[in-house]
Amino acid sequence: MLVTVYITTYNRRKLLERAINSVLNQTHSPIELIVADDGSTDGSQEYLTEMHEQGILTAILNTTGKSKGACYGRNKAISMAKGEFISGLDDDDYFEPWRIETFIKKWQEYTVNKKVFSALFDSVVEHRISGPVACYDTKVATYQKLRKGNVVGNQVFTKTSYLKAVGGFDEQMPALQDWDTWLRLSNHYGDILNVNTRSYIQIQNHEGERITGKPANKIRFAFNRLMNKLQPLTRSEESHLLATMYSGYPQIDIRISELFKIFKGGHFRKVAQVVKRTLLK
Repeated sequence: MLVTVYITTYNRRKLLERAINSVLNQTHSPIELIVADDGSTDGSQEYLTEMHEQGILTAILNTTGKSKGACYGRNKAISMAKGEFISGLDDDDYFEPWRIETFIKKWQEYTVNKKVFSALFDSVVEHRISGPVACYDTKVATYQKLRKGNVVGNQVFTKTSYLKAVGGFDEQMPALQDWDTWLRLSNHYGDILNVNTRSYIQIQNHEGERITGKPANKIRFAFNRLMNKLQPLTRSEESHLLATMYSGYPQIDIRISELFKIFKGGHFRKVAQVVKRTLLK
């Protein structure tokens, strides 16, 4: 059973090699690997060209000199995918060897048991400066849960046809693209189920850029776009989304009206944390 794995990358040659090797070392085969490079100048494109010529992977290279964004690369890879199933990997993270095999076995098991679901995900081990932390342990991510927060993380395993049918990733979103896509998947095809083996290793303690460091205006734009898509929002949903924005992205500028909505939603500790963080700046 062919599975497609896509990776998007930009100027992370050494990290990219680790990510690619983790796909090549999967216990399941065959796997089609597609890597989209957004214009790297650190030798990544030459490395990918060599791997492409050897038939190890399919390389999509942006040579225009202008960034097209990670979502463009993801959507290009999705459009080319030949696998019945598909999953993604960030270039600074990596898979444990059993990841894809586990997804295949669980998909077959759940299908036999006539479960209705859109995708699978796995709990994550985040490597932070303070050490490794297990997260995303929610057993079932329903559409209603996802309307309040991203309880899935940044990757799922699903049918390629499903991902194509919901339109892939929104290329106008400068952040939260994964969350937005999982919302559409779950709304159209059903719950997203956790296989709970901690097969995704997310590296947060490297020196490269991460989404949490993006400019505040881009983060706010992404949240506004997501919230507009989810209209009408309940008071609880709006307060959860605003609390997520403030707690996850300290660069966000404070607006009293939003803090009031968070407070009315019962997130008293979140409000206290934001106020304390502001006073300590």
